[in-house]
This record gives sequence, structure tokens and C-alpha cells, in this order.
Amino acid sequence: MEYSGEQLQGFMPPAITADDCLAALLEDERQAVMDNRKEIVFEAGESIIKEGFVASNVLYLEEGLVRLNVLVDGRHSAVNLVSPHSFVGLICTFASHNLMCSARALEPSRVSLIDLQLFERFVKQNGTFALNLTRHISAVTSKIVHRLARLKDKHIDGALSVLLLEFAEIYQSMDYTIPLNRKEIADILGYSKESVINALSRMHREGIVKVNGRKIGILRHDNLRKISQTG
Repeated sequence: MEYSGEQLQGFMPPAITADDCLAALLEDERQAVMDNRKEIVFEAGESIIKEGFVASNVLYLEEGLVRLNVLVDGRHSAVNLVSPHSFVGLICTFASHNLMCSARALEPSRVSLIDLQLFERFVKQNGTFALNLTRHISAVTSKIVHRLARLKDKHIDGALSVLLLEFAEIYQSMDYTIPLNRKEIADILGYSKESVINALSRMHREGIVKVNGRKIGILRHDNLRKISQTG
């Protein structure tokens, strides 16, 4: 018997979040995190992780929005948008001593730094934490893979629709101010700035979205979602 995607979703457990991982820590482990935690505030556009640096901390985003990038053929490509209550670049942190990714704040962001050695110790001594962390990293990796595959063969209208809907989900609103200029949107999608400007203008004329500078209003959500799936 075959099941549809919607039917299968009912059988799938919810993804393990960063907070689920931290909730699995024992009382003394949580205290160790609090005692060793450092907090840094990054301004919009500021680098949070630099590629090639040695990983010494696990980064947890308290508030703000972060773009995670990887370097491919000499060009930085965005692979994920990290929203609050999430780890930043965790999939890279355990992969190598030298980070294979970079991260930049898209808006003012507050980040907690947790000693990586603490996390490694917790993995060895706390089986529930280790299992949750493994499931969380798997979920994040799966999300990134699906996002990249989804964007890979789309025309500009389809790719832009995916991004606009992604921000609507992040901000939990159909009206928001996108924290990117047209050039930055183009860089994320892999298109030219002119293509992005033309696509936004076209969607505005057709009444699918309302565009006023960086302010975006999604007027016809179903149409935009259809374009994101077929465009």
C-alpha cells in the first residue's frame, strides 16, 4: 500500500530541536553550561563564524537571524537561514577541527557560546543527550539537503517564491521586512540582481506580493506557494 506525503507526515515524529537537546541535560550539566556560557551580540552584516577557523565553541542563537554559508568553487553559497533557539553551524562543528562553513548575521543577533569540550563530555556521559543531538543534526542536515535540492532546478520566480515563503515562516507573518538587499537575495538564489528585481516587479504587478523597498506583503499565498512548487 502506498501513502501520500500528507499521510506519511502523520507517522513521522517531530524533528528534535536545539532546545530538545539542551532539555536532555542533567541538572549538573545545565549548571556547567550556565557557568561557562558567554554571550556576544553581532550587528547586521557582521561575521559570526569564519571558514577555516578552529571550532572551540557550540553557538546557540538566542535572538536574531543568521545566514549559514559554505564555500563552493570559490563562491559562498547560502545553505540555511538560522532562526532563534537554534544552533549555528553545528553540522560543521563536529565534522572537522577547522570549520567548513561560515555564518553572518542578517539582523542584530545575540549568540551564546558554549565550550565544545563540554558538549563532547555530555555526549560521552549522557546517552539521551547524545541521541537527541544526533537526531537534531540529522534533521538539520536533511532540511538543508531538501532546501538545496528544491532550489537547484528552479527558475527565478520559483526560487524567489521559496525564499519569500521561507521568510514568512521565520517571521510568522505574511508582512515583513526582508533583511536583504536585492544583490544579497540574488547571491542566495544564484541569479543576477536584475533577475531578482524583474521577478519581484512581476509578482507585484500581478498582485501576488506587495513590494515597497524591503517591505514584503504576501497577498496571494496559494499562488505564491504554487509558483514555489512548479516555477
